[in-house]
Amino acid sequence: MTTLATAEAVTTVTTVARAQIRPITSVVVDGRVHRLGQQRDFRRHPALSAFLPEAGRPSFAWVRLRDGEELAVHTHPTSSMILVCRGSVRLLGDNERALAEGDVVCVPPGCRHGFRTEPGQEFHGLSVQFDGAGLYEDELAPRVSFGAAAAVEAATESRGGQESLAGLEALNGALAERHTGNALFGLLRSGRLREAPRTRARFVAALYVWSRHFQRMLLARQAVCADPVLREEYEEHLRDEYGHDRLLRDRYAVTEEVDDPVLEAACTWFVAQMYGLDEAQKIVLVHMVVETSGHLFGAAAADGFGRDASGEDFFTLHATADDEHREIGRHRLATLPPSEFPRLAAICRRAWDQMDLVHERIAAWAVEGR
Repeated sequence: MTTLATAEAVTTVTTVARAQIRPITSVVVDGRVHRLGQQRDFRRHPALSAFLPEAGRPSFAWVRLRDGEELAVHTHPTSSMILVCRGSVRLLGDNERALAEGDVVCVPPGCRHGFRTEPGQEFHGLSVQFDGAGLYEDELAPRVSFGAAAAVEAATESRGGQESLAGLEALNGALAERHTGNALFGLLRSGRLREAPRTRARFVAALYVWSRHFQRMLLARQAVCADPVLREEYEEHLRDEYGHDRLLRDRYAVTEEVDDPVLEAACTWFVAQMYGLDEAQKIVLVHMVVETSGHLFGAAAADGFGRDASGEDFFTLHATADDEHREIGRHRLATLPPSEFPRLAAICRRAWDQMDLVHERIAAWAVEGR
């Protein structure tokens, strides 16, 4: 038995782990971003793609939604079959109903359907199409049509209007709106962190991992900044934020070690960028993306997490501070020529994707220990 990682002809019994199939979590349709949960098309793995026949062109994909995630109602031009392999989910659209493990959904071409998990639910399924390319096999040209629900403004991917600070701000706002649909915000909205002490403890332990890396990111930026004006602004920001990781640890008595290599790698990415990006890109990453995420997260956590043992609203305090920190460095971006903004839009998109990954792993760690 072997495991292939290349597109060689399959001549012996071969295994491919689910994790080896590259996942996507969103697609752009008609200029708008739509969340998928997680989708792993078999043809994104070279060995599976080589093994699947072209005649009749069947397509297979693992799909997953967890803890309040939703794949919005949509249609596609080919028949599709969805097998519920584990967990439960609600079918949306033309035939709304609850689905359980072992159920099979047959979707003829053009029929409206979607899926949503409730708080605490998780759904793992197999999506099969019998004719033509997989629905998301080409993630740049998905074979689906969505309605207006769960859409993000077209600024998310279009280049038009992004050659200015106003265009960059519009892009950042659209991506921030999309960000609030991720699994962590779903967990906060569910109220489970108030009701389940074990989930609450694991949530704070995973959040502490990100908080430590946030401190390291700011320290790394301060250490390598050569611009005297920005260095002074960054120093003030660092003073405002310094020690918040220990404050979080001590306030919520964090003792649990989080062993999640994906979360660790996703957080470390932000630290590493401080050694390779220029100052304009760092302003976008730290202040437009990370601080905006922190502001949105703090407000949602204050509602969904509740007051801590001291009686203070810890997360609201930080949401307020992050709101102010979002404006740092904007004066520098305003002086840049239009030619600079496409590359700033690129780091903006990438940083939001990375923040989504950090949030997804925090949410996963919190709920998987229940």
